[in-house]
Amino acid sequence: MKLVFLISMCSLIVLILFIAGKGRETNRKPGRHPHAPLKIAHRGAAGHCPENTMSAFKKAVELGVDFIEIDVQLSRDGRLVVIHDTTLERTTDGSGNVRDHDFCDLRKLDAGSWFHSDFKDEKIPAFEELLEQILPHAGILIELKHPSLYPGIEKRLAFEIVKHNLHLEKDPRLMVQSFDIAAVKRFQSLIPSLPAGVLIKHHPMGISNKKLNELSSFAQFVNLKQTMMTLKLKKKIHAHGMKAFTWTVNNQKKIQRFELMKLDGVTTDYPDLFRKKRR
Repeated sequence: MKLVFLISMCSLIVLILFIAGKGRETNRKPGRHPHAPLKIAHRGAAGHCPENTMSAFKKAVELGVDFIEIDVQLSRDGRLVVIHDTTLERTTDGSGNVRDHDFCDLRKLDAGSWFHSDFKDEKIPAFEELLEQILPHAGILIELKHPSLYPGIEKRLAFEIVKHNLHLEKDPRLMVQSFDIAAVKRFQSLIPSLPAGVLIKHHPMGISNKKLNELSSFAQFVNLKQTMMTLKLKKKIHAHGMKAFTWTVNNQKKIQRFELMKLDGVTTDYPDLFRKKRR
């Protein structure tokens, strides 16, 4: 009888532990699979809405992105504005250089009609708007666009970040990148707690270990044009202690290939091309 009782009690304990474990599994919050790359929306969901506008950023959030990539420049009066081109003609109804206009004048421009008439009321956003309206819902990957045209832009960006106390976060929701290595170094020296990276255009010969070693002295990631990225190069980047991102991938099969490659981040105009988050 004692043996039967002990067996019954053991079975009961195992059953209780199993049910408790299932409960914890059911209540676990869904999240990104540890090997899934960051889903990064290029200029917002630029395939669906006019790039670098609040509509594009909100659409990206709706599509469940991890980060939104944006471009920042300076207005004539020193405001950080979100726009890709150094001139206004392609994405607004204005003309001339961004840097030759005060923010209040840039704000009057139509930044959406070029994409579709449904977006005729879109404006050029101020960087601080994104910190207040978008950052609570998705991280922001900030590209310093043509920083040589804007002396001091790194300090201005650092000032805005510090003003919002975003440099103190243990899990940073901001990252900064540029094609300009000197600008990345300058920013990284101002706020070393935020991840900084270097954008790299296509190089047929790839990237040497010497170059990667140089970049690793100040950068936490490199962001390569998709035509360069290979599994071998990803491993080289990781061997130098940096993360490997790629841009701009608008083909679903290529995105899936990079997912299987276990890249750290993939940038796209169409975030809906990613597989749904695994739970």
